[in-house]
Amino acid sequence: MVRFVSRRFARAAIRAGAIGCVAALLSAPPSAGPALAADPNPVPAVPKGDPAMNAAFARAAATLDAFLAAWRNPPHGAGRFAVKIGLVDTPNAPGYAVAPPGAPGSIEWFWARDLRAEGAGFSARLANDPDMLRNVSIGQVVRFTRQDIGDWMYWQDNKIVGNATACPALAHASADRRREMKERYGLDCDQTANP
Repeated sequence: MVRFVSRRFARAAIRAGAIGCVAALLSAPPSAGPALAADPNPVPAVPKGDPAMNAAFARAAATLDAFLAAWRNPPHGAGRFAVKIGLVDTPNAPGYAVAPPGAPGSIEWFWARDLRAEGAGFSARLANDPDMLRNVSIGQVVRFTRQDIGDWMYWQDNKIVGNATACPALAHASADRRREMKERYGLDCDQTANP
């Protein structure tokens, strides 16, 4: 199973059946408050190998160059750039391993912000608390390669761009939750194409 988790303003959205999506890490747009923070509903579990999720990972990979170009030279109104990284616990230092899309095992996906280029790879800070893993924590810096990036997103004029994995995760949530995500974040899973 793949679980999508989040923290802060979006944590409850995700726990509310929303996704590993939306404001996951980045905190909500400036006008939003912590209205979602106390929602106790569980994170939707997405079965490993889910065809829609696999297609979302492929779509995110296919559009990663455009995301990286926007991250390097942000267009007007763009900010809060983040990537989704899969991790697994390990007994060896540093206590975790990066797991790219399609890797075997039970992967927990994290949004990571404060993205930095480091040599041939990247580093970023985990933006959500772990749900299953024991050896990582919110704010921890992780290092990874381009191939490890499972999804990406940023805010453009108070709307989310990217976040291809949101809709497949939301497919496992109620119609009310899907409607709520559309209203709060401009996320429309009824469209055939995701930005």
